[in-house]
Amino acid sequence: MRICNRNLTALQRRTMQLIGAMMAICGGLGGILPKIERSHFSTLTYCVIALLAITPIIGVMIVIARYLAAEKDEYLRHLVVQSILWGFGLVMVIDTFLGYIIVGYNSPHVPALTAFNLEIFLITAAIALRIQLWRNR
Repeated sequence: MRICNRNLTALQRRTMQLIGAMMAICGGLGGILPKIERSHFSTLTYCVIALLAITPIIGVMIVIARYLAAEKDEYLRHLVVQSILWGFGLVMVIDTFLGYIIVGYNSPHVPALTAFNLEIFLITAAIALRIQLWRNR
């Protein structure tokens, strides 16, 4: 792990590890939860499952907020915030598009794609941060 992240500070390395763990948890839940049969559990159980599914997302929000509060470099903080906005923007565009498809065509297969919003957000934010760092060298 240190070979890949030799240019990162300890704060950045720990943040990346926590975000990676949350992304793995969310990806696993996003792959498992849509396979549960409809009307298999009670409504309360589905509410608990939904709360379980949002836990990694809340965790990522806390980790990013903690990183932004602890980061001393104003330039890096600015780039991270811009990257977060790009990631959020792409997720909003995809969700809006899929929402109209679901409403317009009543497609049963599309909702499974929306379970991977956190992954789309984090990957887009990472790509945007990488592009900004490359562009501002």
